[in-house]
Amino acid sequence: MNIFKNKLMMTIVLSVCASIMPQLFFKNGFLLSYFSKIGLKSSDVLILLSLPSAILFFLSVPFAYYADRYGEKKIGIPGIILTIAGFSLLILAGFFDTQAAIKFIVCGIILFSIGISALLSGWFALLTPLIPEAIRGSFFGTLRVSWQIFAIGCSFILTFILKKNTALGTYQLILSCFTCLLILQIFLYSKIPEVENLSSDNKRIREIVASLPQVTGYMPFCAYCFLLMLATGAWPVTMGLLEKNVLNFSDDAIVHMGTMLFLGSMVGFYTGGKLVDKFGTKMVFLVVHFSYFLFLFLVILRGVVPFPLVYYFSFLTFGLGLIQASSSIALTSEMVALAPEKNKSVIISICMSLQWGGAAISGVISGKVIEYAILSNTWTFKGLVLSNYDSLILASSVMVFIFIVALGLIPSVVKTKKAQWVPHASKTL
Repeated sequence: MNIFKNKLMMTIVLSVCASIMPQLFFKNGFLLSYFSKIGLKSSDVLILLSLPSAILFFLSVPFAYYADRYGEKKIGIPGIILTIAGFSLLILAGFFDTQAAIKFIVCGIILFSIGISALLSGWFALLTPLIPEAIRGSFFGTLRVSWQIFAIGCSFILTFILKKNTALGTYQLILSCFTCLLILQIFLYSKIPEVENLSSDNKRIREIVASLPQVTGYMPFCAYCFLLMLATGAWPVTMGLLEKNVLNFSDDAIVHMGTMLFLGSMVGFYTGGKLVDKFGTKMVFLVVHFSYFLFLFLVILRGVVPFPLVYYFSFLTFGLGLIQASSSIALTSEMVALAPEKNKSVIISICMSLQWGGAAISGVISGKVIEYAILSNTWTFKGLVLSNYDSLILASSVMVFIFIVALGLIPSVVKTKKAQWVPHASKTL
């Protein structure tokens, strides 16, 4: 039994590692550079990279509902196949002119996002019964660290490759390699046994949603999650566009920023858990709000730093990754503690979908603001020359500071319980 458990846990870890980089490409600057090289406008890139969050917002709850009732793997395996089809279209986009490529990219992202929605919808319900409660926390911690180390290693390799060659074909070759890993994921995922889920009942989706007000504190907390993501959801892509289009960072430097984001996240998951355990979620969120405000505001002060901007933005990206991960630990700890046992996957997915919805709206609004040239391309602040991307980052900084008042929506039931992490394959989309 112990040998079986060890093999099972290794299979789970390998399955997550096989799929993680395609998901992270939407945040670490790789797809941003690829789409820009194909010829897409910045406004289109902002909107397209927000599309997965929008699709997760609409589909995560229905998929979770059907995964609870018909089986997680019956939904998850077709989902992986769709992610493979989606990334295949992204690869093909590089062979066509910009107008035709956009069609391939849109279809590819839609298919990939539908697939990820299907896969993640039953991931929590699939894994939880398989891991003994006594080791569940340590296992999910190990799982998280494992995929982060894998992602950091891949990012260093990609940075090295792009430093040597930034041709369009290089991006397509890299995408092809990770698409092959998605194919491998089908075989790994299919080996994970499915235990019958007894935590659901026969309620329909609308009945489950209608019952949410009866769950003490859950709806106000969902509202807070939405507002926080609305304020912070677009900063990774906006900062990437600032680095590429205004600061003229090289492609390998932009991917390096993704590596710094992952490194910050590794530290943030650990420190976030410790802070939640010691002080509770409200204190962590208070620190998160002030930290987001400070680090995003520091972006516009780059003109006064006495050292290279690549180092400065590496520091800022690391810090923002740490803040984002700490916030994620606090969010999921509170969410899991508030959710009732019945229909847990669906109810958790409702909260997750609102987070993705906030991030999607943030990205779409930012993209439209750039597209319609609502903000000045160049402006000055205390002698510093800034851009429209700086305006968006400054707006995020101010919003997250103002939304401190929304902390009153958090019940903060996590006081003496250990911090938790919902074991989705990725919390980055």
